[in-house]
Amino acid sequence: MIDLDTPSTYEKIIQQTEDEQVRLVINTFRGTEYISLRKYYLSFDEEWLPTKQGITMPIDFDNTRNLFEGLVDILSLAESKSVLEEQFKDQLDQIYLP
Repeated sequence: MIDLDTPSTYEKIIQQTEDEQVRLVINTFRGTEYISLRKYYLSFDEEWLPTKQGITMPIDFDNTRNLFEGLVDILSLAESKSVLEEQFKDQLDQIYLP
């Protein structure tokens, strides 16, 4: 099991509320780099601690490429949606709003 307390080489908070965070973290364990997307919680001692909720996988070319392709697809869909909403707002309102 990967020690989540190992110093990270990269860390970014993706989402945060008062008592929860979702973090993207890269750390090295036994010579292998891992990427994690994990939920953290704020302890009673005011310290952010990792939960079991999340995923960790080795960083290799295939994993990284597949993650990148997935994110590009998601961003493309989100951009397409906003463009459609902007360009066809009146028509969409007529269809979906009584």
